[in-house]
Amino acid sequence: MTDAFGVPTELGAVAVRVRGKGPLLVALHANPGDGRDFDAVAGPLAEAHTLAVLDWPGYGDSPATDPDAVTAPALAGVLDTVLPAILKHTGHPDAVLIGNSVGGYAALRQALEHPERVRGLVLIAPGGLSRMTALTRAACRFMAHPGVAARLAGPLASGYTWRRTPTARAALRRAYAVRNDPVRLRVYRAIWRSFADPAHNLRGRVGALRVPVLLTWGWGDPVLPRLTDGRRAARIIPGATLRTFVSGHEPHAEVPGQWLAAVQEFLRPLSPVAR
Repeated sequence: MTDAFGVPTELGAVAVRVRGKGPLLVALHANPGDGRDFDAVAGPLAEAHTLAVLDWPGYGDSPATDPDAVTAPALAGVLDTVLPAILKHTGHPDAVLIGNSVGGYAALRQALEHPERVRGLVLIAPGGLSRMTALTRAACRFMAHPGVAARLAGPLASGYTWRRTPTARAALRRAYAVRNDPVRLRVYRAIWRSFADPAHNLRGRVGALRVPVLLTWGWGDPVLPRLTDGRRAARIIPGATLRTFVSGHEPHAEVPGQWLAAVQEFLRPLSPVAR
């Protein structure tokens, strides 16, 4: 049974869906996408945990009051409001955050700024750790252009999705639909534009993390490559474990069984009983 509720934020009411029973997990999706990106792993995760999945403003069931304001740093601010509401709603003191791409960036920010709320991090090719050069900043501006974003949102998602599971196929359909939805297209562009914002750079901050971290990465991720971003993340995040998979940018959707095995092993010692 799923418990659904909304959390008012400055960028719009955020839709949250909760299922299962046990220690709390909170799943944060990428751009574009919504909480359904975790469908392939949600059931198994909810067998031993309470799983909360949200839709960022402008995606899924969450409206965006100002689509152009939905930037990566703004999503970290949204999580500042939504996570305490989830904790109160479920009666848990803290949570393990599972974040993909910009969702991973928001999870990192939360763990750095409110460590009392975060029991651990499962990061799926997280944002905020790439080296920004003139070329990468230009690429972010390029993807934020209206015509480019409308034309490439779907094909780019196809390019970084190696394995076409049912969940991955559904996520690709949603990515291609961005071009026909003015609100989602503006959100997609705003997030891409913000990747070049200095506030998106967490490389100099993550050394202060004091929670267990599991990094999960696809071998074939062309957006945040394992050989550069993955290795860098494992090097600069204290005590982080890096697990890689033969997949693209979303191993939780592409190789869910393998990803789940790694995550469940990581979660086992983090349960209140184990601790």
